[in-house]
Amino acid sequence: MPSDTSASSLPSTAQRLRGLLSLMRPVNAVVAFIGIAAACVIAGAEAADWQRILLTGLAGMLAGSAGNIINDVYDVTIDRVNKPQRAIASGVITRRQGTVWAMICASAAVALSIPLGNAAMLIVGASLLLMHAYSTIFKRIPLVGNVAVGILTGAAFLFGAVVFGRPEAGIIPAVFAFLFNIAREILKDVEDMRGDRKGEIRTFPLIVGEGPALLLVTFLIAVVIGATMIPAALDIYHPVYFWVVFFGVDCVLAYVLFAMWNDRSTGNLSRLSTLLKYDMLAGIGAILLGSTMS
Repeated sequence: MPSDTSASSLPSTAQRLRGLLSLMRPVNAVVAFIGIAAACVIAGAEAADWQRILLTGLAGMLAGSAGNIINDVYDVTIDRVNKPQRAIASGVITRRQGTVWAMICASAAVALSIPLGNAAMLIVGASLLLMHAYSTIFKRIPLVGNVAVGILTGAAFLFGAVVFGRPEAGIIPAVFAFLFNIAREILKDVEDMRGDRKGEIRTFPLIVGEGPALLLVTFLIAVVIGATMIPAALDIYHPVYFWVVFFGVDCVLAYVLFAMWNDRSTGNLSRLSTLLKYDMLAGIGAILLGSTMS
């Protein structure tokens, strides 16, 4: 277990509670919950299934939170450069406390998945193992860590669809999420180059350089934009899908590409990374509307 870091002063109980909550990445947790709940509805869940939807969303959300926490536990050195305000990097929470908190969230995720069936338990368990492997091994292998995050994000949509017996309904959103998040993770790696260099993590941008890394981000985003048109062309979803995905997702992605090349500063890349996070909600909304109105 990682050793504790020393702190110059003891934080208050309120500070510790806020720190523990921040480790879960509340915004990410809400986005994960919404995505999984939407996947349930896309797979055929109805209002009467709200308890099962809630259970599914909470299980997936807590599993994702456990992964975020364990990542902070292992990334203290990097975060002290890139994200010094984070709870463990700032000393509000010790690494040992963070580890225990991650174990609590992971255990809760597994417990909540038990009533959902064996397939759901398997997905949660495998996701937790992959998240731990990401923090300890894969993050330090160029592109492999980015792909791992993409797989985990896509798995969230398959998770919701599997619980309601229609895994095929989660394939399209899972593929979109997979590609979308690989692009976002590489963009974040460009943003975090200074801290990753200090932490001796060989990310893709540190190996090939900022320019080639942003070219790959551009290619992946272009693929996502093209891929979003396929369901519309094949008439898979209701026509409302096209209008929502075009204006709510693709136009935003086009802006991200323009802004990314126009200003490569760390602050701007951080802003664009956050924008991409929220843009996923628009994509979820497009598929949700398109599938429920068809």
